[in-house]
Amino acid sequence: MRTALLLFISMVAVADPAADVLNVFSAAAAALINDDAAAFLDNFDRNMPEYATLETDIDGMLAAYDVGSTIEVVSDEGDDQIRSVELDWLLLATRKDAINSAQETRRRVVKCRLERHGKRWKITRLDPVEFFRY
Repeated sequence: MRTALLLFISMVAVADPAADVLNVFSAAAAALINDDAAAFLDNFDRNMPEYATLETDIDGMLAAYDVGSTIEVVSDEGDDQIRSVELDWLLLATRKDAINSAQETRRRVVKCRLERHGKRWKITRLDPVEFFRY
């Protein structure tokens, strides 16, 4: 039993911050696909500059569009407390209220800063926030 406990503690100590950060963006992309604004916004620090703008834009986008989202990491730097990430983010949006509407595509390199808040990573800066305005 003691060996198993030591192994578990060792595994926790060497957790990969980069992988944990990727999980934040995987969750964010899944929330968009699942039409869940609250789950998307849960990945962000409410004290982030322009959080209110992001919240309004996400609510509006998900009310009007079915959204697909893919994210590819361009760069990821930092340590186990703060990370700076650049993402190639692709949004595919189709109007909910239109029959046979054309799919809109938006692609941009999005810059983010993340900070560890307890055991969770939170996005504390997002540029450009306007990327999510539809």
